[in-house]
Amino acid sequence: MKKIYENIIIGNGLTGLTIAKLLSLKSKDYLIIDKNNTVGGKVSTKTFSDYKLDEGFQVVLEDYPNLKIFPEINKSSFRKFKSGFVTKKKNNLYQILNPFKSFKGLLPGNTFPGFTLKDKFLLLKLVLLSNRYENANVPVKKFLKNFGFSNTFINEFFVSFFQGVFLSKNLDVPLKYFLFIFKLFSKSSVSIPVGGINMIPQSILLQLDSTKYKLNKEVACIESNSLTTKDGECFYFNKLYCTDPKIEELMQIELNRNLFAEITYNGTQCFYFLASITDVDDSFIYLSPESENITNVSLKRLSTDKYIVSVSSLSMEISKDSIEKEILSYFTNIKSISFLSKFKINNALPSNSKFFDFNGKSFCQYTKNIYFAGDFLSSPCLNGAIQSAINLVESLDS
Repeated sequence: MKKIYENIIIGNGLTGLTIAKLLSLKSKDYLIIDKNNTVGGKVSTKTFSDYKLDEGFQVVLEDYPNLKIFPEINKSSFRKFKSGFVTKKKNNLYQILNPFKSFKGLLPGNTFPGFTLKDKFLLLKLVLLSNRYENANVPVKKFLKNFGFSNTFINEFFVSFFQGVFLSKNLDVPLKYFLFIFKLFSKSSVSIPVGGINMIPQSILLQLDSTKYKLNKEVACIESNSLTTKDGECFYFNKLYCTDPKIEELMQIELNRNLFAEITYNGTQCFYFLASITDVDDSFIYLSPESENITNVSLKRLSTDKYIVSVSSLSMEISKDSIEKEILSYFTNIKSISFLSKFKINNALPSNSKFFDFNGKSFCQYTKNIYFAGDFLSSPCLNGAIQSAINLVESLDS
């Protein structure tokens, strides 16, 4: 007699884990299937020579509204960054503190060439009045220009800082989403789990029933009420939740609506080096507005002058040698440096605004019993991945 699962979830990233947790809170049965042998999807950490290296530079904004449904995450140890950044202009480093979180950030010396008193006033105004503008249908950079910011400040602060968040030099995201992230950075603590970003899905998984997920199960075909994995196993379901748009390609011809073919992604490369550096502060994120290749740099202290250096780039062709050369120019007090590893992530963040907050729901009911959810239908961040799952599960009761 065949077993029919009430709910099957394909994908054990943040969206899939959130769906599982919310279903379990409603005492509903579920099964998670994932093709990988690890949990977390794109929220991934790899071990290289005993070092924990995140697959792409990812930070946690502690005021993400949806993190509150996972109190278990707070049990992890986090390394907090100072609220601000360091930027380099014409061979000089400028340490900038967030004026919304530090009194010193209001002082006249908290500046860099091109950062004026007018800019500080406009930043304060933007934080306080952002709700007025979030529904405006205008590109982000045009909005900032109309708001009164100079082209210099737009490029050397907004683009330099947020290109690493959106993986886009043009800041090609809906204005509402940009303002949401901008306000969060103005007030929230920014951190990384000490054990790597994958500690977040790992801590969620520990709260779930270990008998209700199957790893190393790659789906080959999906029919209206069943799916078959590549190893020939068949699973029957009443409801199916898909957390990756590529799963659509596995649908039977009669089911496939070809809805997600237009989804596009922004990519990034992340390079890791081991370096001996003196007189450097690893509590800041470093920016390089004059570089065509480097998006941001972060440091993790291992000992007195030994650091892991993480370098992000939007260039998918740049080599480790070119990045290393720029790092040696950026930090003139490097005594030695060696390459550890790199990650090339072509599909790092969904970028097609058409699918942001999809149909005002952030998920898609694909057929009467098959659903799609994920950051690609919500917003491209941890909060968006979780929100999509929340909206989906809540809709099941309506």
